[in-house]
Amino acid sequence: IPGRSAIRRGSRKVSDSGKVCDPMRFRQIVGSLIYLTITRPDLSHPVGVINQFMARPTEEHLQCAQCVLRYVSSTKDRGLLYQTGTAAQLVGYTDADWAGNAADRRSTSGYVFSLGSAMIAWSSKKQPIVALSSTEAEYQGAVLATCEAIWSNPTTIYCDNLSSIQLAKNPVFHARTKHIKVHYHFVHERVLSGEVELQYVSTDRQTADIVTKPLGLDKLRQFSSALGLRNLDVPNLRGRRVSRD
Repeated sequence: IPGRSAIRRGSRKVSDSGKVCDPMRFRQIVGSLIYLTITRPDLSHPVGVINQFMARPTEEHLQCAQCVLRYVSSTKDRGLLYQTGTAAQLVGYTDADWAGNAADRRSTSGYVFSLGSAMIAWSSKKQPIVALSSTEAEYQGAVLATCEAIWSNPTTIYCDNLSSIQLAKNPVFHARTKHIKVHYHFVHERVLSGEVELQYVSTDRQTADIVTKPLGLDKLRQFSSALGLRNLDVPNLRGRRVSRD
């Protein structure tokens, strides 16, 4: 499972005691993993966690990075498969892991957008402020997804928090959430204009979970498949192609 130990240990404070590892080696590993996230959305969350410890990496952080490397090694033939003949409809999922970071209690926002058979855009990002409720955390996540979606035609974005959907649709609820930064309410304007449509999706079908929190093996496989990740045919050492399916 990618970075499960990295996620759990990564929620600790950077200043935790521990033997400092070779920072150059750690940064080279993390830098390479960041490069891989360009084509591997399933790595976005664990890599984002260990990336927070670049300033003072310890042996424990290095072990977490190596955990992610082992996952990459076991899935090195996996990639996004874009198939012809599928409907080119842009669909997004947005999610947030409320107060998931034990060090500062900030939430992690994430979104994924698919076009046809696979994802074309994804993000996993720690929120800049502490959310006072799960609704606020999910709403901040919806902001990032909306910013990504408004360049196109009207886009459906799936969210698993009904309160944040109501907050975007009904301005009456805004009076109860004045602590949310004003610019977050631009989502409401985009919903009214028809540029985006927020719809509810159950947590069991929330594909964006993979970029916001650690998952069990079954969920990891389910959402990796939903992202469009497949075991691609790869050439062996003799030049023949071998299917991994």
